[in-house]
Amino acid sequence: MIRIGIAILATASLSGCHILFPEDPRDGTELSAECPTRVASLLGPTTQFANYTEEMGVPTFTFDITKMAFEDMQRLMVEGSDDTAGRRAMDATNVDSTAVDLFMETPVDEKGAFFTGRDPALYRVRGGLQPKSTMIATGCARQQEGMRLIMIDVDPVRAEPEPETDPENTETTPENAPTQNESQ
Repeated sequence: MIRIGIAILATASLSGCHILFPEDPRDGTELSAECPTRVASLLGPTTQFANYTEEMGVPTFTFDITKMAFEDMQRLMVEGSDDTAGRRAMDATNVDSTAVDLFMETPVDEKGAFFTGRDPALYRVRGGLQPKSTMIATGCARQQEGMRLIMIDVDPVRAEPEPETDPENTETTPENAPTQNESQ
């Protein structure tokens, strides 16, 4: 009788394990239809993305890569990737949350930067110039198994500086010399 009671109690407690130990949502592959909805809820009204008012911008995508396989992570590392950005942030402070904040403030390029060795492991990469309305879909399309898009920061479009001309400089140099067509 005691054994039956223990078996029933064990079975009942196992059915509630998901309450105590929920499955990590970062595991596996996220469906392409789920990602935009999840990311839109993460990018609430207080985020830099929500407050960006321009139509065009250059996004920086941040992915949680904690659950990504090591081999898949190595494929993300292209020549020139900054795989020491996280270590430099940890060397600057021994507090994980401060190191993550420092890493998130570090500018990145199209080759990406990595913060590994802690949970969460992060990968930040800059995208190309695009409309703000397409940035969530673009970030979701870049996800791979074990990756989750968690943040998008947007930089404004930088205007190309006009070449400086010096009105007092009237010397003829190879750069400002008239061409044959102009001199005739």
